[in-house]
Amino acid sequence: MAKAFWLGIIGGIFGILAAILVVLIGGIGQAFNATGASSLYTNAAGAFIFSIVGMAGGVLETRKILGTALMVIGAFGVVISIGLFGVLSFILFLVGGILILAQKKEQVVAPPVTGQNVG
Repeated sequence: MAKAFWLGIIGGIFGILAAILVVLIGGIGQAFNATGASSLYTNAAGAFIFSIVGMAGGVLETRKILGTALMVIGAFGVVISIGLFGVLSFILFLVGGILILAQKKEQVVAPPVTGQNVG
């Protein structure tokens, strides 16, 4: 039952680490006056936010539709924001969302009634 939770947490950690890596690469690019390096900061901020959204989806795995939606939004948001840096987070969030959607509700089984009056 807690598989989607852990996939969300690990995917979020990898997404945050990938966003930090993109910020470092953007800093190196700006040091060498590369064109377009400043837009990497915005992309990294988006990836950071989507990683938090995906982690929230993993935490909300008991709420089936909401948890799945947040994890899928986080998955696609990370991969759109930072591209191939976010592939690992994308896979983990997507698998976690599918697991939440495929999980069945646990049914509580009542003990059989014997017909005796208790009390």
